Amino acid sequence: MRLQVRTVIYFYIFVCIVLLVFNLLYIFRSENIKREHRKRVRRWNRYLESFSQGKPIWQPKKVERKLWNIQELMAFHEGMEGWNQTQKKGAEFFFKENHETILKVAERYRGKAAMEQAFFAYVIAAFHPKMGEKRDALMERLLSYLDNSTVFSRENVLNALYALGNAQAVEHAFVLMSQHGWYHDPRLLADGLNRFQGEKELLAGRLWDIYDGLTECFQVGILRFIDGLPGDHFAGPILKALEMEELPVETRFTMIRYFRRHPFPEAKPVLLKILKGEAEGKREFAIAAATSLAAYADDESREALKEALHSPNWYVRQNAARSLKTLGVTWEEARASAAGDRYATEMLEYILEASPAVSEKKKEGEAVATV
Repeated sequence: MRLQVRTVIYFYIFVCIVLLVFNLLYIFRSENIKREHRKRVRRWNRYLESFSQGKPIWQPKKVERKLWNIQELMAFHEGMEGWNQTQKKGAEFFFKENHETILKVAERYRGKAAMEQAFFAYVIAAFHPKMGEKRDALMERLLSYLDNSTVFSRENVLNALYALGNAQAVEHAFVLMSQHGWYHDPRLLADGLNRFQGEKELLAGRLWDIYDGLTECFQVGILRFIDGLPGDHFAGPILKALEMEELPVETRFTMIRYFRRHPFPEAKPVLLKILKGEAEGKREFAIAAATSLAAYADDESREALKEALHSPNWYVRQNAARSLKTLGVTWEEARASAAGDRYATEMLEYILEASPAVSEKKKEGEAVATV
Protein backbone atom coordinates (compact mmCIF):
# COMPACT_ATOMS: atom_id res chain seq x y z
CA MET A 1 0.00 0.00 0.00
CA ARG A 2 2.85 2.36 0.92
CA LEU A 3 4.54 1.54 -2.42
CA GLN A 4 1.40 2.42 -4.38
CA VAL A 5 1.12 5.82 -2.66
CA ARG A 6 4.78 6.55 -3.40
CA THR A 7 4.24 5.58 -7.07
CA VAL A 8 1.31 7.97 -7.35
CA ILE A 9 3.39 10.79 -5.83
CA TYR A 10 6.27 10.16 -8.23
CA PHE A 11 3.89 10.07 -11.17
CA TYR A 12 2.32 13.37 -10.08
CA ILE A 13 5.78 14.97 -9.79
CA PHE A 14 6.67 13.66 -13.25
CA VAL A 15 3.49 15.16 -14.76
CA CYS A 16 4.21 18.52 -13.10
CA ILE A 17 7.75 18.55 -14.51
CA VAL A 18 6.48 17.70 -18.01
CA LEU A 19 3.89 20.49 -17.85
CA LEU A 20 6.50 22.94 -16.63
CA VAL A 21 8.88 22.05 -19.49
CA PHE A 22 6.00 22.29 -21.99
CA ASN A 23 5.02 25.76 -20.73
CA LEU A 24 8.64 26.97 -20.88
CA LEU A 25 9.01 25.69 -24.44
CA TYR A 26 5.68 27.25 -25.44
CA ILE A 27 6.69 30.62 -23.97
CA PHE A 28 10.06 30.46 -25.69
CA ARG A 29 8.47 29.54 -29.04
CA SER A 30 5.82 32.26 -28.70
CA GLU A 31 8.45 34.87 -28.01
CA ASN A 32 10.48 33.64 -30.96
CA ILE A 33 7.42 33.86 -33.25
CA LYS A 34 6.66 37.39 -32.05
CA ARG A 35 10.29 38.41 -32.53
CA GLU A 36 10.32 37.03 -36.10
CA HIS A 37 7.03 38.80 -36.84
CA ARG A 38 8.43 42.13 -35.63
CA LYS A 39 11.46 41.64 -37.88
CA ARG A 40 9.22 40.99 -40.88
CA VAL A 41 7.18 44.12 -40.13
CA ARG A 42 10.35 46.22 -39.91
CA ARG A 43 11.53 44.86 -43.26
CA TRP A 44 8.20 45.72 -44.85
CA ASN A 45 8.33 49.18 -43.30
CA ARG A 46 11.72 49.76 -44.88
CA TYR A 47 10.47 48.52 -48.25
CA LEU A 48 7.31 50.66 -48.17
CA GLU A 49 9.35 53.71 -47.20
CA SER A 50 11.75 53.12 -50.09
CA PHE A 51 8.76 52.54 -52.39
CA SER A 52 7.25 55.89 -51.43
CA GLN A 53 10.57 57.55 -52.33
CA GLY A 54 10.57 55.92 -55.76
CA LYS A 55 13.55 53.67 -55.01
CA PRO A 56 12.10 50.30 -53.89
CA ILE A 57 14.71 48.01 -52.32
CA TRP A 58 12.89 44.89 -53.61
CA GLN A 59 12.02 43.95 -57.14
CA PRO A 60 8.36 43.06 -57.91
CA LYS A 61 9.30 39.38 -58.19
CA LYS A 62 10.64 39.38 -54.64
CA VAL A 63 7.53 41.16 -53.34
CA GLU A 64 5.43 38.53 -55.08
CA ARG A 65 7.38 35.62 -53.54
CA LYS A 66 7.17 37.15 -50.08
CA LEU A 67 3.43 37.69 -50.25
CA TRP A 68 2.92 34.04 -51.11
CA ASN A 69 3.84 33.31 -47.48
CA ILE A 70 0.97 33.91 -45.04
CA GLN A 71 3.39 35.10 -42.32
CA GLU A 72 4.82 37.69 -44.69
CA LEU A 73 1.29 38.69 -45.74
CA MET A 74 0.38 39.31 -42.10
CA ALA A 75 3.50 41.43 -41.63
CA PHE A 76 2.70 43.30 -44.87
CA HIS A 77 -0.79 44.05 -43.54
CA GLU A 78 0.58 45.46 -40.30
CA GLY A 79 3.24 47.50 -42.10
CA MET A 80 0.71 48.80 -44.60
CA GLU A 81 -1.61 49.94 -41.81
CA GLY A 82 1.05 52.19 -40.32
CA TRP A 83 2.40 53.39 -43.67
CA ASN A 84 -1.04 54.21 -45.03
CA GLN A 85 -1.70 56.48 -42.07
CA THR A 86 1.41 58.57 -42.72
CA GLN A 87 1.27 58.48 -46.54
CA LYS A 88 -1.89 60.00 -47.98
CA LYS A 89 -3.28 57.56 -50.55
CA GLY A 90 -0.17 55.44 -50.09
CA ALA A 91 -2.02 52.13 -50.28
CA GLU A 92 -3.91 53.25 -53.38
CA PHE A 93 -0.65 54.12 -55.13
CA PHE A 94 1.02 50.86 -54.06
CA PHE A 95 -1.76 48.61 -55.36
CA LYS A 96 -2.07 50.48 -58.64
CA GLU A 97 1.67 50.28 -59.27
CA ASN A 98 1.80 46.58 -58.31
CA HIS A 99 -1.41 45.40 -59.94
CA GLU A 100 0.21 42.54 -61.89
CA THR A 101 2.07 41.39 -58.78
CA ILE A 102 -1.17 41.34 -56.75
CA LEU A 103 -2.88 39.35 -59.52
CA LYS A 104 -0.14 36.72 -59.39
CA VAL A 105 -0.35 36.55 -55.60
CA ALA A 106 -4.15 36.21 -55.81
CA GLU A 107 -3.73 33.34 -58.27
CA ARG A 108 -1.25 31.64 -55.94
CA TYR A 109 -3.70 31.79 -53.03
CA ARG A 110 -6.29 29.86 -55.05
CA GLY A 111 -4.45 26.68 -54.06
CA LYS A 112 -4.16 27.55 -50.37
CA ALA A 113 -6.39 26.83 -47.39
CA ALA A 114 -9.65 28.74 -46.92
CA MET A 115 -8.31 30.66 -43.91
CA GLU A 116 -5.31 31.92 -45.91
CA GLN A 117 -7.58 32.92 -48.78
CA ALA A 118 -9.78 34.72 -46.26
CA PHE A 119 -6.84 36.76 -44.98
CA PHE A 120 -5.71 37.71 -48.49
CA ALA A 121 -9.27 38.89 -49.22
CA TYR A 122 -9.19 40.81 -45.92
CA VAL A 123 -6.04 42.65 -47.07
CA ILE A 124 -7.69 43.52 -50.38
CA ALA A 125 -10.79 44.82 -48.57
CA ALA A 126 -8.65 46.92 -46.24
CA PHE A 127 -6.33 48.61 -48.72
CA HIS A 128 -7.17 48.06 -52.38
CA PRO A 129 -8.73 51.10 -54.09
CA LYS A 130 -12.11 50.74 -55.74
CA MET A 131 -12.08 49.63 -59.36
CA GLY A 132 -15.65 50.39 -60.39
CA GLU A 133 -17.46 48.54 -63.13
CA LYS A 134 -14.49 47.65 -65.31
CA ARG A 135 -13.79 43.93 -65.53
CA ASP A 136 -10.63 42.76 -63.83
CA ALA A 137 -8.99 39.39 -63.23
CA LEU A 138 -8.62 40.15 -59.51
CA MET A 139 -12.38 39.85 -59.01
CA GLU A 140 -12.47 36.53 -60.84
CA ARG A 141 -9.72 35.18 -58.60
CA LEU A 142 -11.55 36.35 -55.49
CA LEU A 143 -14.76 34.72 -56.69
CA SER A 144 -12.87 31.45 -57.15
CA TYR A 145 -12.14 31.47 -53.39
CA LEU A 146 -15.83 30.73 -52.81
CA ASP A 147 -15.24 27.10 -53.85
CA ASN A 148 -14.83 24.95 -50.72
CA SER A 149 -15.03 28.08 -48.57
CA THR A 150 -16.06 28.67 -44.97
CA VAL A 151 -18.50 31.28 -43.63
CA PHE A 152 -15.53 33.38 -42.51
CA SER A 153 -13.79 33.28 -45.88
CA ARG A 154 -17.02 33.99 -47.74
CA GLU A 155 -17.60 37.10 -45.62
CA ASN A 156 -14.08 38.32 -46.33
CA VAL A 157 -14.43 37.69 -50.06
CA LEU A 158 -17.69 39.64 -50.10
CA ASN A 159 -16.06 42.51 -48.19
CA ALA A 160 -13.26 42.58 -50.76
CA LEU A 161 -15.80 42.73 -53.61
CA TYR A 162 -17.71 45.53 -51.86
CA ALA A 163 -14.44 47.47 -51.52
CA LEU A 164 -13.59 46.99 -55.19
CA GLY A 165 -17.00 48.46 -56.08
CA ASN A 166 -18.01 46.19 -58.95
CA ALA A 167 -21.75 45.44 -58.97
CA GLN A 168 -21.47 42.54 -61.41
CA ALA A 169 -18.92 40.78 -59.19
CA VAL A 170 -21.18 41.12 -56.12
CA GLU A 171 -24.13 39.82 -58.13
CA HIS A 172 -22.07 36.84 -59.30
CA ALA A 173 -21.01 36.07 -55.72
CA PHE A 174 -24.61 36.12 -54.48
CA VAL A 175 -25.72 33.79 -57.27
CA LEU A 176 -22.87 31.33 -56.59
CA MET A 177 -23.49 31.25 -52.85
CA SER A 178 -27.22 30.86 -53.32
CA GLN A 179 -26.77 28.03 -55.83
CA HIS A 180 -24.62 26.17 -53.28
CA GLY A 181 -27.33 26.65 -50.66
CA TRP A 182 -24.96 28.47 -48.30
CA TYR A 183 -26.61 30.51 -45.56
CA HIS A 184 -25.25 33.98 -44.85
CA ASP A 185 -26.64 36.24 -42.14
CA PRO A 186 -28.91 38.88 -43.76
CA ARG A 187 -27.61 41.54 -41.37
CA LEU A 188 -24.04 40.92 -42.56
CA LEU A 189 -25.23 41.05 -46.17
CA ALA A 190 -27.13 44.33 -45.68
CA ASP A 191 -24.29 45.96 -43.74
CA GLY A 192 -21.78 44.85 -46.36
CA LEU A 193 -23.89 46.12 -49.26
CA ASN A 194 -24.15 49.49 -47.51
CA ARG A 195 -20.33 49.67 -47.58
CA PHE A 196 -20.26 49.08 -51.35
CA GLN A 197 -17.80 51.54 -52.91
CA GLY A 198 -19.48 51.76 -56.29
CA GLU A 199 -22.85 53.12 -57.39
CA LYS A 200 -25.36 51.73 -54.89
CA GLU A 201 -28.44 52.38 -57.02
CA LEU A 202 -26.90 50.36 -59.84
CA LEU A 203 -26.05 47.54 -57.45
CA ALA A 204 -29.55 47.56 -55.98
CA GLY A 205 -31.08 47.36 -59.46
CA ARG A 206 -28.91 44.42 -60.49
CA LEU A 207 -29.63 42.52 -57.28
CA TRP A 208 -33.35 43.20 -57.48
CA ASP A 209 -33.43 41.78 -61.01
CA ILE A 210 -32.16 38.43 -59.71
CA TYR A 211 -33.60 38.38 -56.18
CA ASP A 212 -36.35 35.85 -56.96
CA GLY A 213 -33.74 33.27 -57.93
CA LEU A 214 -31.85 33.60 -54.64
CA THR A 215 -32.41 31.87 -51.33
CA GLU A 216 -34.28 33.59 -48.51
CA CYS A 217 -31.28 35.00 -46.59
CA PHE A 218 -30.00 36.79 -49.72
CA GLN A 219 -33.46 38.12 -50.54
CA VAL A 220 -33.77 39.58 -47.04
CA GLY A 221 -30.27 41.07 -47.13
CA ILE A 222 -30.98 42.74 -50.49
CA LEU A 223 -34.33 44.12 -49.30
CA ARG A 224 -32.76 45.56 -46.14
CA PHE A 225 -30.10 47.19 -48.29
CA ILE A 226 -32.75 48.66 -50.61
CA ASP A 227 -34.73 49.81 -47.57
CA GLY A 228 -31.77 51.95 -46.50
CA LEU A 229 -31.47 53.72 -49.86
CA PRO A 230 -33.02 57.18 -50.33
CA GLY A 231 -36.04 57.53 -52.57
CA ASP A 232 -38.88 55.17 -53.40
CA HIS A 233 -37.69 53.79 -56.74
CA PHE A 234 -38.31 50.20 -55.65
CA ALA A 235 -41.69 50.75 -53.94
CA GLY A 236 -43.73 49.76 -57.01
CA PRO A 237 -41.81 46.55 -57.84
CA ILE A 238 -41.74 45.50 -54.17
CA LEU A 239 -45.49 46.05 -53.80
CA LYS A 240 -46.14 44.03 -56.96
CA ALA A 241 -44.01 41.17 -55.65
CA LEU A 242 -45.76 41.34 -52.28
CA GLU A 243 -49.16 41.03 -53.92
CA MET A 244 -48.44 38.58 -56.72
CA GLU A 245 -45.59 36.26 -55.74
CA GLU A 246 -45.17 33.27 -53.46
CA LEU A 247 -42.49 34.47 -51.05
CA PRO A 248 -40.55 33.00 -48.11
CA VAL A 249 -41.81 34.16 -44.72
CA GLU A 250 -38.91 36.46 -43.78
CA THR A 251 -38.82 37.95 -47.28
CA ARG A 252 -42.50 38.89 -47.00
CA PHE A 253 -41.94 40.35 -43.53
CA THR A 254 -39.10 42.52 -44.86
CA MET A 255 -41.18 43.75 -47.80
CA ILE A 256 -44.00 44.78 -45.47
CA ARG A 257 -41.54 46.63 -43.21
CA TYR A 258 -40.13 48.45 -46.27
CA PHE A 259 -43.35 50.48 -46.54
CA ARG A 260 -42.83 51.99 -43.07
CA ARG A 261 -39.72 53.93 -44.12
CA HIS A 262 -40.96 54.39 -47.69
CA PRO A 263 -44.64 55.38 -47.54
CA PHE A 264 -46.37 54.48 -50.79
CA PRO A 265 -50.08 55.32 -51.21
CA GLU A 266 -50.78 52.22 -53.28
CA ALA A 267 -49.38 50.06 -50.48
CA LYS A 268 -51.91 51.14 -47.86
CA PRO A 269 -54.80 48.89 -49.00
CA VAL A 270 -52.46 45.91 -49.05
CA LEU A 271 -51.18 46.71 -45.55
CA LEU A 272 -54.73 47.09 -44.26
CA LYS A 273 -55.68 43.74 -45.76
CA ILE A 274 -52.67 42.08 -44.16
CA LEU A 275 -53.43 43.71 -40.81
CA LYS A 276 -56.90 42.20 -40.88
CA GLY A 277 -55.39 38.79 -41.49
CA GLU A 278 -57.08 38.29 -44.83
CA ALA A 279 -53.93 37.75 -46.89
CA GLU A 280 -53.71 34.01 -47.50
CA GLY A 281 -54.62 33.37 -43.87
CA LYS A 282 -51.16 34.48 -42.76
CA ARG A 283 -52.13 36.36 -39.63
CA GLU A 284 -48.54 36.60 -38.37
CA PHE A 285 -47.75 39.17 -41.07
CA ALA A 286 -50.15 41.52 -39.29
CA ILE A 287 -47.30 42.14 -36.81
CA ALA A 288 -45.25 43.92 -39.49
CA ALA A 289 -48.30 45.58 -41.10
CA ALA A 290 -49.27 47.14 -37.76
CA THR A 291 -45.84 48.78 -37.62
CA SER A 292 -45.78 49.99 -41.23
CA LEU A 293 -49.21 51.65 -41.01
CA ALA A 294 -47.68 54.25 -38.69
CA ALA A 295 -46.48 55.96 -41.89
CA TYR A 296 -50.04 56.41 -43.23
CA ALA A 297 -51.68 59.19 -41.24
CA ASP A 298 -55.38 59.05 -42.11
CA ASP A 299 -58.61 58.00 -40.42
CA GLU A 300 -58.76 54.65 -42.21
CA SER A 301 -55.36 53.63 -40.85
CA ARG A 302 -56.23 54.83 -37.34
CA GLU A 303 -59.47 52.87 -37.27
CA ALA A 304 -57.79 49.72 -38.55
CA LEU A 305 -55.10 50.02 -35.87
CA LYS A 306 -57.73 50.53 -33.18
CA GLU A 307 -59.41 47.32 -34.31
CA ALA A 308 -56.03 45.57 -34.22
CA LEU A 309 -55.84 46.33 -30.48
CA HIS A 310 -58.30 43.45 -30.04
CA SER A 311 -56.05 40.94 -31.83
CA PRO A 312 -55.29 37.74 -29.88
CA ASN A 313 -51.62 38.23 -30.85
CA TRP A 314 -49.71 40.25 -28.23
CA TYR A 315 -47.21 41.61 -30.80
CA VAL A 316 -49.98 42.82 -33.10
CA ARG A 317 -51.59 44.67 -30.18
CA GLN A 318 -48.26 46.17 -29.15
CA ASN A 319 -47.33 47.36 -32.65
CA ALA A 320 -50.83 48.73 -33.22
CA ALA A 321 -50.61 50.74 -29.99
CA ARG A 322 -47.13 52.02 -30.91
CA SER A 323 -48.35 53.07 -34.35
CA LEU A 324 -51.36 54.86 -32.83
CA LYS A 325 -48.96 56.73 -30.56
CA THR A 326 -46.82 57.69 -33.58
CA LEU A 327 -49.95 58.92 -35.37
CA GLY A 328 -50.74 61.19 -32.42
CA VAL A 329 -53.71 59.26 -31.05
CA THR A 330 -54.28 60.19 -27.40
CA TRP A 331 -55.43 57.99 -24.55
CA GLU A 332 -58.80 59.71 -24.49
CA GLU A 333 -59.31 59.05 -28.19
CA ALA A 334 -58.20 55.41 -28.03
CA ARG A 335 -59.97 54.53 -24.77
CA ALA A 336 -63.37 54.09 -26.38
CA SER A 337 -62.02 51.60 -28.91
CA ALA A 338 -60.51 49.50 -26.10
CA ALA A 339 -63.58 49.56 -23.89
CA GLY A 340 -64.61 46.14 -22.63
CA ASP A 341 -61.32 44.50 -23.71
CA ARG A 342 -58.90 44.19 -20.78
CA TYR A 343 -55.97 43.19 -23.03
CA ALA A 344 -56.46 46.14 -25.38
CA THR A 345 -56.75 48.54 -22.44
CA GLU A 346 -53.61 47.17 -20.77
CA MET A 347 -51.64 47.50 -24.00
CA LEU A 348 -52.73 51.11 -24.45
CA GLU A 349 -51.76 51.84 -20.86
CA TYR A 350 -48.41 50.17 -21.39
CA ILE A 351 -47.61 52.08 -24.61
CA LEU A 352 -49.35 55.43 -24.08
CA GLU A 353 -48.75 55.56 -20.32
CA ALA A 354 -51.65 57.95 -20.04
CA SER A 355 -54.40 56.17 -18.10
CA PRO A 356 -55.40 57.59 -14.72
CA ALA A 357 -54.10 54.45 -12.99
CA VAL A 358 -50.71 54.65 -14.67
CA SER A 359 -50.41 58.41 -14.01
CA GLU A 360 -51.30 57.91 -10.37
CA LYS A 361 -48.66 55.17 -9.98
CA LYS A 362 -46.06 57.44 -11.57
CA LYS A 363 -46.91 60.29 -9.19
CA GLU A 364 -46.68 57.96 -6.20
CA GLY A 365 -43.29 56.69 -7.39
CA GLU A 366 -42.00 60.24 -7.86
CA ALA A 367 -43.22 61.22 -4.39
CA VAL A 368 -41.44 58.26 -2.79
CA ALA A 369 -38.25 59.07 -4.67
CA THR A 370 -38.42 62.69 -3.47
CA VAL A 371 -38.80 61.62 0.16
